[in-house]
Amino acid sequence: MQCCFLSMVLFEDQECGVCYLHYSRIDRVPRTLHCNHTFCTPCLETMGLHYSGLRTIRCPLCRQVTCVDRGLSLQEALFVNSQLWDNICDEQEEEEDKREQEKEKEGKNTNMQVLPSSQAVRLYLQISCALFAKL
Repeated sequence: MQCCFLSMVLFEDQECGVCYLHYSRIDRVPRTLHCNHTFCTPCLETMGLHYSGLRTIRCPLCRQVTCVDRGLSLQEALFVNSQLWDNICDEQEEEEDKREQEKEKEGKNTNMQVLPSSQAVRLYLQISCALFAKL
């Protein structure tokens, strides 16, 4: 696995250090705490505690506390790690390309074209009628 150091962040393959799931641009956005360690938004939400009008998040790596005003959401208070964010798109595109290549290989291995259901039914009926006509 590839390891990279990036602004005090040790990450492997674009994973959150708490849940070990890949970051995404939809639901697992990489956000940076004040100590510069980065974790996904759902993990940060789970780690957050409320004390007298403040939300506090203790970093699981260095134990430094990040305070967020209770009136702010994490999306408003914590920056997105832009370097990880930029890599998310590239990684997702690579995964989609791999899936497409696998689908193409499967189609070539079976030497059959997948037909929509209406075309498959028509083909079956044509073959059945042709066979019946020969009888």
